[in-house]
This record gives sequence, structure tokens and C-alpha cells, in this order.
Amino acid sequence: MPINDVDIAKISDGNYRGSFTYGKFTYEVETTVKDGQIRSINILSNRTTKPAKMAEGVIPRVIQQQKINVDAVSGATTTSKALLKAIENSLKQ
Repeated sequence: MPINDVDIAKISDGNYRGSFTYGKFTYEVETTVKDGQIRSINILSNRTTKPAKMAEGVIPRVIQQQKINVDAVSGATTTSKALLKAIENSLKQ
């Protein structure tokens, strides 16, 4: 599943919700953009399995690197990418 970068500097300040369905589960996030930067990402819907919780480690990576296409968490690659895709979808509205 490819993760596409988004030009965050062109996104207006605000909170953006996005989701991505993989299999029978829909991952949902709310991404906050302020002054051309991702300030926070809240996970609204994620599975409760150990790999799903590990995958949440992509959130600080996205905020630190200010890009969506970051490395997935080892051992939780698919869920990491599903969360990244939900972030991408939130910013492409």
C-alpha cells in the first residue's frame, strides 16, 4: 500500500479527520495542522491488538519528520501503513 506525501505547508490551519479501511476494520485519525506544520495526530479508531498498539509509534515519527511517508513500525507494518494512509486521507480533503 503506497503512502503518498502531502505538501503540509499548503494546508490551512485546522483539524482534519480521515480514515482508511483495511480488511474489515476502519482506522480513523484527526490531524491538526497549524502554521504549515502537523501539530498533533489523534487516533480515533484503531484495533486493540499488540501490533496495532505498536503501530501507533508512527505518529511521533510523522510529527517529528513533518511528512507522512515515514518508516513503518517493525512487527506492525500493515497497521502502521493503515494509520499512515488514514493520516494521508485526512490531509487530502
